[in-house]
Amino acid sequence: MSVYKVNKKVEKLINSFPDEVLNKIGQAHQVDHNVSRLFGDRMFKLLIYAMSRSDRITTRYLEELYNESALFRRISGKGGHQTRHSSLADRINSMPVEYFAELFEWTISKYGSYLDGHKTLSKIKRFDSSMIQIGAGLVDWGMEVGRKPDRGNGHKQLKLTLGFHGKLPGSIKTHLKQEFLSEEKALKQAIEQDKLGPEDIIVFDRGLKSRKTLVEFDKAQLHFVTRGLKDLKYELVESYRQIKGRRSDDLTFLQDSKVYLFGSGTQPIKHEFRLIEVEEESGKRLTFLTNIWNKSAMDIARFYRRRWDIEVFFRILKQNLGVKHLFSRSENGIQIQMYCALIVATLLLVIKKRLNKSSIQIAKFQLEENLLFMLFTDLEINRDPYGP
Repeated sequence: MSVYKVNKKVEKLINSFPDEVLNKIGQAHQVDHNVSRLFGDRMFKLLIYAMSRSDRITTRYLEELYNESALFRRISGKGGHQTRHSSLADRINSMPVEYFAELFEWTISKYGSYLDGHKTLSKIKRFDSSMIQIGAGLVDWGMEVGRKPDRGNGHKQLKLTLGFHGKLPGSIKTHLKQEFLSEEKALKQAIEQDKLGPEDIIVFDRGLKSRKTLVEFDKAQLHFVTRGLKDLKYELVESYRQIKGRRSDDLTFLQDSKVYLFGSGTQPIKHEFRLIEVEEESGKRLTFLTNIWNKSAMDIARFYRRRWDIEVFFRILKQNLGVKHLFSRSENGIQIQMYCALIVATLLLVIKKRLNKSSIQIAKFQLEENLLFMLFTDLEINRDPYGP
């Protein structure tokens, strides 16, 4: 692909948020009420631009970009206005999170069908959580994990719970309270608050294992696939399909059965679930639990294996977009950072696919290269486009 075609494709993405969209969403959430300079669209562009350039963002770094970057001046049209990191921090802490949430939803609606492609994959909704460690002396919120250290303040944790739809993030929850340390609460809430359709299949790990919840999901006709615990207790009702000895995707299938699961008591819960047992080439045995009866055991195993996509996406957020380094310690600012990270991640996935690149890191490099190309083109044509 020629450099010109690459640049045009990436530039189209950079300009993918038209002013009329930003203005309409901004007006709906009164993002610029009583604001004279740090307008909503300008702050949005600053955060998106910063995340595309660095994997570790602070408010001082945002100040440097805002005041000194000729490229940001070109993108934002801010002119010669200058600001301080404290003003940027105050603005981030007070901006309506709903503004960024709607911009994220707009991004997904624009690029969702392009990235999803395969109809079946787009119906698989995976849910998982990841923790971010924070120095306990820096915040008065957060989850305490493990025993408090003998010296110092130790660390607290912030939990992110992500709903991943097809190849795209679909929802994100930021949890600061201790009660959400349990996946029984965090994952269940994320699933129940997500926009699920009758054909969707939800996939989650063993953190959510309450028998009561699984029964509730089944009665609500929420189709799910999850892993069974290593010491899973169940009562065999009957064999569902004869698959013993079949092989697929490096797995040997051992059983496909209808079972009753044991809860905390000594008697099984009289509610039928489907249990599929497999053996990996290493000899390790795995069990999958589901309430889906019209798919093959091989399909159920493949659905669960798609959970790995969400692990990869968490790595992108932490390593490439810097969400493990919080530039705000307020709940409002943290949520804004997460929505901006999801937007940038989505744009990078689009670049990766459009340019047929092998990794997000290369897509991010291509984005930065194109931004610089745009600036140098301006300098060549106008000589000094940001002069007085």
